[in-house]
Amino acid sequence: MKGTTARLQFDPSVAAFGVRISASYLATYRVTYLAIFLLLLSLLTAGPAFALPDELEVHLDETTPKGEFGFDMVSNYTFAGPRRLSDETEKLRSSVHLLQISPSLSYGIASNTQIGLQLFSSIGPGGETRVDGGRVELISVPIRPDDDDDDGFFLGGLLEVGHLPRTLSANRLDAEIKMIVGYRTGRWTFASNPEVGFKVAGDGSSLPEFSIKLKTAYRINQTTSIGLEHFGDLGELHHLGHLNQQSQQTFAVVDLKAGEMEFNLGLGRGWTDVSERWVLKTIVSFPFGK
Repeated sequence: MKGTTARLQFDPSVAAFGVRISASYLATYRVTYLAIFLLLLSLLTAGPAFALPDELEVHLDETTPKGEFGFDMVSNYTFAGPRRLSDETEKLRSSVHLLQISPSLSYGIASNTQIGLQLFSSIGPGGETRVDGGRVELISVPIRPDDDDDDGFFLGGLLEVGHLPRTLSANRLDAEIKMIVGYRTGRWTFASNPEVGFKVAGDGSSLPEFSIKLKTAYRINQTTSIGLEHFGDLGELHHLGHLNQQSQQTFAVVDLKAGEMEFNLGLGRGWTDVSERWVLKTIVSFPFGK
């Protein structure tokens, strides 16, 4: 949900870093973060190990405004893993009972373009911590409606390069190229992120792999949308595999706005034997600075 939040206005005459915040916003902020804290606490005290991941996110047409920063925290927790491991996932670290968190910082370099840095880290069952990797990204959406809520078609792209955590890749360096394509009409938004991932350096397969992310959302009111998101692997680019032999996950999602912050909450179900069967995901986003 990068760049999907409203702008946060700064005033040097106001205390607390110059952020003008209303009492109602502070109340919403505190209640929302208390709920997130209790959720994380319940997961951490349940006894499993936890580590930190790639995003489960469908990119839309919003980017961080020029000259401003944006912050995102993407997390997911796997309640039930795949029924069987594929040849590729056997080489990776298991994500079952792992709370995965990926913070990301972005900066708007143009009206429709942002750069960003995403980090991966982990905390093991004994409390040990480590940095699992990171990557840089460039997002540009040159074709889109004039305003965020306007109807119309949008088209853009995303490039990511970096070292992914062991739960995702055994390579030293990977890259992904994604398209951002969608259409907004009335209360409905339809979007897709076809993507190709490939090895830059490492011992993994050098064959590019194709996957797709899909989103359908219905806006109930100005602060709440509901919808579905699908994350599907399609196999090697030169020889696409059968869908029932690839990871396929569908999430029921709710998108919320609370003051200057935005939230994406989803519960996902895996449909194939090699898919993680039940996953909870959250994305928290907010902008700052000019």
